[in-house]
Amino acid sequence: MAVGRFIVISQEGPDNSDMSEARFYASDLSGCDVDLTEQEARHASQSRRLRTGDPVVLFDGRGTEAGGEITAVSRSGVQVRVLQSWTRPRPRPTVTLAVAMPKGPRQDLLVEKCTELGIAALWPIQTARSVSQVSVHKLNKWRRTAVEAAKQSGQAWLPELSPPRQLVEALGEAAGFAHLLIAVPNAEIPSEWVTGVAAAESVLAFIGPEGGWTDSERAVCVDRGCRAISLGPNTLRIETAAIALAAILHAAGCEPLHSANTDGGGRFLRC
Repeated sequence: MAVGRFIVISQEGPDNSDMSEARFYASDLSGCDVDLTEQEARHASQSRRLRTGDPVVLFDGRGTEAGGEITAVSRSGVQVRVLQSWTRPRPRPTVTLAVAMPKGPRQDLLVEKCTELGIAALWPIQTARSVSQVSVHKLNKWRRTAVEAAKQSGQAWLPELSPPRQLVEALGEAAGFAHLLIAVPNAEIPSEWVTGVAAAESVLAFIGPEGGWTDSERAVCVDRGCRAISLGPNTLRIETAAIALAAILHAAGCEPLHSANTDGGGRFLRC
Protein backbone atom coordinates (compact mmCIF):
# COMPACT_ATOMS: atom_id res chain seq x y z
CA MET A 1 0.00 0.00 0.00
CA ALA A 2 1.33 3.42 -0.93
CA VAL A 3 2.28 5.60 1.98
CA GLY A 4 1.46 9.30 1.71
CA ARG A 5 4.22 11.88 1.87
CA PHE A 6 3.88 15.60 2.54
CA ILE A 7 5.74 18.62 1.21
CA VAL A 8 5.65 21.80 3.26
CA ILE A 9 5.57 24.92 1.07
CA SER A 10 6.19 28.19 2.87
CA GLN A 11 7.11 31.73 1.97
CA GLU A 12 10.29 31.65 4.06
CA GLY A 13 12.97 29.00 3.93
CA PRO A 14 15.49 27.92 6.51
CA ASP A 15 18.56 30.00 7.21
CA ASN A 16 20.73 29.52 4.15
CA SER A 17 23.81 31.15 5.58
CA ASP A 18 25.83 27.92 5.55
CA MET A 19 27.15 27.90 2.01
CA SER A 20 28.83 24.50 2.58
CA GLU A 21 25.44 22.80 2.16
CA ALA A 22 25.07 20.45 -0.81
CA ARG A 23 23.14 22.60 -3.27
CA PHE A 24 22.00 21.62 -6.76
CA TYR A 25 20.02 23.06 -9.65
CA ALA A 26 16.81 21.37 -10.80
CA SER A 27 14.59 23.16 -13.29
CA ASP A 28 11.37 21.44 -12.11
CA LEU A 29 10.53 21.17 -8.40
CA SER A 30 6.83 20.44 -8.83
CA GLY A 31 7.04 16.78 -7.86
CA CYS A 32 8.07 14.81 -4.82
CA ASP A 33 10.94 12.99 -6.53
CA VAL A 34 13.55 14.85 -8.57
CA ASP A 35 16.10 13.27 -10.90
CA LEU A 36 19.21 15.43 -11.11
CA THR A 37 20.61 16.19 -14.54
CA GLU A 38 23.69 14.26 -15.61
CA GLN A 39 25.98 17.15 -14.78
CA GLU A 40 24.39 17.82 -11.38
CA ALA A 41 24.33 14.10 -10.58
CA ARG A 42 28.05 13.84 -11.37
CA HIS A 43 28.71 16.80 -9.08
CA ALA A 44 26.69 15.17 -6.30
CA SER A 45 28.09 11.64 -6.54
CA GLN A 46 31.67 12.25 -7.66
CA SER A 47 32.69 15.75 -6.54
CA ARG A 48 30.67 15.90 -3.32
CA ARG A 49 30.66 12.09 -2.80
CA LEU A 50 27.10 12.16 -1.50
CA ARG A 51 25.26 8.95 -0.74
CA THR A 52 21.73 7.73 -0.05
CA GLY A 53 20.23 9.55 2.93
CA ASP A 54 22.41 12.66 2.64
CA PRO A 55 20.53 15.99 2.86
CA VAL A 56 20.55 18.39 -0.10
CA VAL A 57 19.01 21.69 -1.16
CA LEU A 58 17.60 22.15 -4.66
CA PHE A 59 16.70 25.38 -6.46
CA ASP A 60 14.93 26.00 -9.77
CA GLY A 61 16.40 29.41 -10.62
CA ARG A 62 12.94 31.02 -10.38
CA GLY A 63 12.73 31.55 -6.63
CA THR A 64 11.72 28.10 -5.41
CA GLU A 65 14.02 26.05 -3.21
CA ALA A 66 13.53 22.62 -1.71
CA GLY A 67 15.12 20.64 1.05
CA GLY A 68 15.32 16.89 0.64
CA GLU A 69 17.42 13.79 0.85
CA ILE A 70 19.09 11.56 -1.68
CA THR A 71 17.15 8.33 -2.22
CA ALA A 72 19.23 6.74 -4.97
CA VAL A 73 22.76 7.01 -6.32
CA SER A 74 23.67 4.85 -9.31
CA ARG A 75 25.42 4.90 -12.65
CA SER A 76 22.20 6.13 -14.21
CA GLY A 77 21.88 9.17 -11.94
CA VAL A 78 20.91 10.62 -8.58
CA GLN A 79 17.37 10.92 -7.25
CA VAL A 80 16.21 13.26 -4.49
CA ARG A 81 13.05 13.02 -2.38
CA VAL A 82 11.69 16.51 -1.67
CA LEU A 83 10.66 16.96 1.98
CA GLN A 84 10.07 20.70 2.15
CA SER A 85 9.93 23.55 -0.32
CA TRP A 86 9.73 27.32 0.01
CA THR A 87 9.84 30.44 -2.10
CA ARG A 88 12.16 33.42 -1.95
CA PRO A 89 11.18 36.73 -3.56
CA ARG A 90 13.52 38.23 -6.12
CA PRO A 91 15.72 40.89 -4.50
CA ARG A 92 14.83 44.52 -5.14
CA PRO A 93 15.64 46.43 -7.15
CA THR A 94 15.65 44.00 -10.05
CA VAL A 95 18.77 44.94 -11.99
CA THR A 96 19.15 44.43 -15.72
CA LEU A 97 22.59 45.16 -17.14
CA ALA A 98 22.90 46.09 -20.81
CA VAL A 99 26.60 45.56 -21.50
CA ALA A 100 28.92 45.93 -24.48
CA MET A 101 30.62 42.66 -23.59
CA PRO A 102 34.42 42.30 -23.21
CA LYS A 103 36.50 39.67 -24.95
CA GLY A 104 37.15 36.06 -23.98
CA PRO A 105 37.13 34.73 -20.42
CA ARG A 106 36.39 38.18 -19.01
CA GLN A 107 32.82 37.58 -20.20
CA ASP A 108 32.59 34.51 -17.97
CA LEU A 109 33.89 36.47 -14.99
CA LEU A 110 31.23 39.13 -15.55
CA VAL A 111 28.44 36.54 -15.71
CA GLU A 112 29.72 34.67 -12.66
CA LYS A 113 30.11 37.66 -10.36
CA CYS A 114 26.95 39.46 -11.47
CA THR A 115 24.97 36.26 -10.85
CA GLU A 116 26.42 36.06 -7.35
CA LEU A 117 25.28 39.67 -6.86
CA GLY A 118 21.73 38.85 -7.91
CA ILE A 119 21.18 40.64 -11.23
CA ALA A 120 17.87 39.82 -12.90
CA ALA A 121 19.05 39.91 -16.51
CA LEU A 122 22.04 40.48 -18.76
CA TRP A 123 21.53 42.02 -22.19
CA PRO A 124 24.65 41.93 -24.39
CA ILE A 125 24.53 45.01 -26.62
CA GLN A 126 26.32 46.01 -29.79
CA THR A 127 27.74 49.53 -29.92
CA ALA A 128 29.93 51.43 -32.35
CA ARG A 129 33.06 50.41 -30.43
CA SER A 130 32.09 46.89 -29.35
CA VAL A 131 34.95 44.39 -29.47
CA SER A 132 33.17 41.03 -29.18
CA GLN A 133 30.30 39.00 -30.57
CA VAL A 134 27.99 36.72 -28.57
CA SER A 135 27.10 33.33 -30.08
CA VAL A 136 24.50 30.75 -29.10
CA HIS A 137 27.34 28.55 -27.85
CA LYS A 138 28.57 31.36 -25.64
CA LEU A 139 25.09 31.95 -24.21
CA ASN A 140 24.81 28.25 -23.30
CA LYS A 141 28.20 28.40 -21.60
CA TRP A 142 27.11 31.48 -19.64
CA ARG A 143 23.99 29.67 -18.43
CA ARG A 144 26.14 26.92 -16.94
CA THR A 145 28.41 29.53 -15.40
CA ALA A 146 25.37 31.23 -13.88
CA VAL A 147 24.10 27.96 -12.39
CA GLU A 148 27.46 27.30 -10.74
CA ALA A 149 27.61 30.86 -9.41
CA ALA A 150 24.10 30.60 -7.99
CA LYS A 151 24.95 27.30 -6.30
CA GLN A 152 28.06 28.80 -4.72
CA SER A 153 26.44 32.03 -3.57
CA GLY A 154 23.08 30.69 -2.41
CA GLN A 155 21.05 32.53 -5.04
CA ALA A 156 17.52 31.27 -5.63
CA TRP A 157 17.17 33.18 -8.91
CA LEU A 158 19.11 32.84 -12.13
CA PRO A 159 19.55 35.85 -14.41
CA GLU A 160 17.92 35.93 -17.82
CA LEU A 161 20.75 35.76 -20.35
CA SER A 162 19.48 37.30 -23.57
CA PRO A 163 20.73 37.14 -27.15
CA PRO A 164 22.67 40.23 -28.26
CA ARG A 165 20.82 43.32 -29.45
CA GLN A 166 21.71 46.72 -30.80
CA LEU A 167 21.84 49.64 -28.38
CA VAL A 168 18.79 51.23 -30.01
CA GLU A 169 16.84 47.98 -29.54
CA ALA A 170 17.69 47.90 -25.85
CA LEU A 171 16.55 51.50 -25.47
CA GLY A 172 13.31 50.56 -27.19
CA GLU A 173 12.61 48.03 -24.41
CA ALA A 174 13.41 50.42 -21.56
CA ALA A 175 9.93 51.82 -20.95
CA GLY A 176 9.00 49.35 -18.21
CA PHE A 177 11.93 50.15 -15.92
CA ALA A 178 11.69 52.55 -12.97
CA HIS A 179 15.23 53.88 -13.46
CA LEU A 180 17.51 54.04 -16.50
CA LEU A 181 21.24 54.55 -15.93
CA ILE A 182 24.25 54.98 -18.17
CA ALA A 183 27.75 54.66 -16.71
CA VAL A 184 30.05 57.44 -17.94
CA PRO A 185 33.11 59.27 -16.59
CA ASN A 186 32.74 62.52 -14.67
CA ALA A 187 29.07 62.10 -13.81
CA GLU A 188 27.14 61.77 -10.54
CA ILE A 189 29.14 59.83 -7.95
CA PRO A 190 27.48 56.87 -6.17
CA SER A 191 26.70 58.82 -2.99
CA GLU A 192 24.56 61.15 -5.11
CA TRP A 193 22.50 58.57 -7.00
CA VAL A 194 22.48 55.24 -5.21
CA THR A 195 19.89 55.86 -2.45
CA GLY A 196 17.02 56.75 -4.73
CA VAL A 197 17.87 54.12 -7.31
CA ALA A 198 18.25 51.29 -4.78
CA ALA A 199 14.74 51.94 -3.47
CA ALA A 200 13.20 51.42 -6.93
CA GLU A 201 11.46 48.31 -8.20
CA SER A 202 13.61 47.94 -11.31
CA VAL A 203 16.75 49.34 -12.90
CA LEU A 204 18.17 49.10 -16.42
CA ALA A 205 21.83 50.13 -16.53
CA PHE A 206 24.01 50.56 -19.62
CA ILE A 207 27.72 49.71 -19.51
CA GLY A 208 29.68 50.76 -22.59
CA PRO A 209 32.73 49.34 -24.36
CA GLU A 210 36.29 50.01 -23.30
CA GLY A 211 36.62 52.54 -26.11
CA GLY A 212 33.77 54.43 -24.49
CA TRP A 213 30.42 55.58 -25.78
CA THR A 214 30.37 57.74 -28.87
CA ASP A 215 28.94 61.22 -28.40
CA SER A 216 25.84 60.24 -30.36
CA GLU A 217 25.29 57.05 -28.29
CA ARG A 218 25.56 58.95 -25.05
CA ALA A 219 23.24 61.65 -26.34
CA VAL A 220 20.55 59.22 -27.46
CA CYS A 221 20.67 57.40 -24.11
CA VAL A 222 20.28 60.63 -22.17
CA ASP A 223 17.52 61.72 -24.56
CA ARG A 224 15.66 58.46 -23.80
CA GLY A 225 15.80 59.21 -20.06
CA CYS A 226 19.03 57.59 -18.92
CA ARG A 227 20.65 59.17 -15.89
CA ALA A 228 24.40 59.62 -16.31
CA ILE A 229 26.23 58.10 -13.35
CA SER A 230 29.83 57.50 -12.35
CA LEU A 231 31.24 54.39 -10.67
CA GLY A 232 34.17 56.27 -9.18
CA PRO A 233 37.26 58.17 -10.28
CA ASN A 234 39.17 55.30 -11.91
CA THR A 235 38.94 53.94 -15.43
CA LEU A 236 37.33 50.50 -15.18
CA ARG A 237 37.31 47.53 -17.51
CA ILE A 238 33.89 46.51 -18.78
CA GLU A 239 33.52 43.53 -16.43
CA THR A 240 34.76 45.57 -13.46
CA ALA A 241 32.22 48.31 -14.16
CA ALA A 242 29.37 45.79 -14.46
CA ILE A 243 30.37 44.02 -11.25
CA ALA A 244 30.82 47.32 -9.40
CA LEU A 245 27.38 48.56 -10.41
CA ALA A 246 25.76 45.24 -9.46
CA ALA A 247 27.57 45.27 -6.10
CA ILE A 248 26.56 48.84 -5.28
CA LEU A 249 22.87 48.13 -5.93
CA HIS A 250 23.02 44.73 -4.25
CA ALA A 251 24.49 46.19 -1.07
CA ALA A 252 22.22 49.23 -1.02
CA GLY A 253 19.01 47.41 -1.76
CA CYS A 254 19.48 44.02 -0.14
CA GLU A 255 17.41 42.60 2.70
CA PRO A 256 18.12 39.48 4.78
CA LEU A 257 17.63 36.29 2.78
CA HIS A 258 15.16 34.95 5.31
CA SER A 259 13.10 36.29 8.17
CA ALA A 260 11.14 34.49 10.82
CA ASN A 261 7.92 32.86 9.62
CA THR A 262 5.76 34.10 12.47
CA ASP A 263 2.36 33.02 11.20
CA GLY A 264 3.16 29.34 11.55
CA GLY A 265 1.57 28.88 8.16
CA GLY A 266 2.56 26.92 5.18
CA ARG A 267 0.76 24.93 2.55
CA PHE A 268 0.88 21.12 2.61
CA LEU A 269 0.84 19.06 -0.55
CA ARG A 270 0.41 15.34 -0.42
CA CYS A 271 2.66 13.18 -2.59
